[in-house]
Amino acid sequence: MIDRLRFVVHETWESLTRNAPMQAAAVSTACIALILLGGAGMALYKLDAAAQALPSRFEVEVFLKMSATCAQALQLQAELQAWQEIERVLLTPREVAWEAQKRQLAADVNLADMPNPLPDKLTVRVRVPEQLPAVAERIKRLPLVDEVIDSRAELQTVLSLSRLVRWIGLGAGGLLLLAALVLIYNTVRLTIFSRQREVRVMALVGATLRSIRLPFILEGMTQGLIGGVLAATITLFAAALLSEYVTEQWVFLRDLPPGLPPVATLVGLPTLGALMGGLCAWWATLRYVRI
Repeated sequence: MIDRLRFVVHETWESLTRNAPMQAAAVSTACIALILLGGAGMALYKLDAAAQALPSRFEVEVFLKMSATCAQALQLQAELQAWQEIERVLLTPREVAWEAQKRQLAADVNLADMPNPLPDKLTVRVRVPEQLPAVAERIKRLPLVDEVIDSRAELQTVLSLSRLVRWIGLGAGGLLLLAALVLIYNTVRLTIFSRQREVRVMALVGATLRSIRLPFILEGMTQGLIGGVLAATITLFAAALLSEYVTEQWVFLRDLPPGLPPVATLVGLPTLGALMGGLCAWWATLRYVRI
């Protein structure tokens, strides 16, 4: 058992160090494929996080009747806050809203002598965006409520956009993963073809089919692992430079949710590369390594 393990490790190491051009081709292929996959994954993760964060910003604006007193507004705020579907309720008294309106329009018109025409306002945020229309309909039926603005049309558009981004991400990620598997598989296949003489010699000296195939699989895993480490390093470096440049050009993008954690890229791409390399090598050896 130890001799067989020593043989497999020795053959894997000899293969990795003997044919440098072929190893460089395999590692660079894995690296390029994983850079494309990792870059697309980071971008789509960012888009999906932004699309999911947008619906939570939609709120229900509830305007009370002018006859409602401050005590009634506070009571209604507490009542709505107790609803299970509602996350928070903010009360904007009519006096506060009027003072803000006067400051905003001070340069254009003098509103100091005008009576306050604004009602008390409640800003309601729901826990689940899809519940917003139903909550708005319930609030409309309350006796103190004069008008409700819920922006349900805009919410439906954003929810549709969120679903579209998610499906595009899954589709694009799947296609890139398939392309990476094909590229690495072809590279491993060419490696096997270039070493057919070694395979025949190992078979002649009594090596089992499993012992012949295992070095190729370990070699493919090593190539994928090295390619994944390089891809993770390049992807994170390029993402940092690109993110800094984009946020300098468009400052409002700084408000978007954070992207994929760097640790996920540093661990995920090498792991994915090793799995892809091992899988492609195993598949290629089943087809092309025979005794």
